[in-house]
Amino acid sequence: MKTALMKATDLLARQEQSERLLKKKLAARKYSPDEIDAAVDTLKARKYLDDEATCERQFERLYASGKLSLKQIYVKLMHWGFDAALIERFVPSDVDEHEKAAALRVLTTKFKSVPEDKKMWQYLSTRGFDGDAITSAVDAFKKNFEVGHE
Repeated sequence: MKTALMKATDLLARQEQSERLLKKKLAARKYSPDEIDAAVDTLKARKYLDDEATCERQFERLYASGKLSLKQIYVKLMHWGFDAALIERFVPSDVDEHEKAAALRVLTTKFKSVPEDKKMWQYLSTRGFDGDAITSAVDAFKKNFEVGHE
C-alpha cells in the first residue's frame, strides 16, 4: 500500500487540491490522521501544496471565464475546500461590472429569443446574480435582441 505522502503526491499530480480537500481524500482512503498531517506538512514545506496560490489561480480562472456569478465562484471554491475569507482576498474591485457582463453572457447563451422578464430573472437569480446585475442584463439583452432583429 502506498504511503499517505505517495498517494497525496499522486492526487496533486492529477489536479490541484486544497489542503482541506486533500486531507479529506486521504482520510477516505483510511490513512491515519498523523500520517495525513505528516504528508501535508511535507508537501507544504516542499511548496507542492499552497492553498493561497491555488485558490488565487482557481479564482482568477473562474472569474476570467465570465460565465459565473461571484456567488457561484465562492460556492465552487468553498466546495473545493477553500475558506470564504481566503477567497475574499482575490475579489477585484470591478465586481459590479463583471457581474453585469457575466449575467448578460449567461442570458445570451441560454436564450435565443426574448422570454418574459420573469423567466430571465428566475434563471439569473438561481445562479447567484444580484438585482442590479439582473436588471442590467435583462435590459441589455432585450435591447441587443431588438437591434439584432430590426
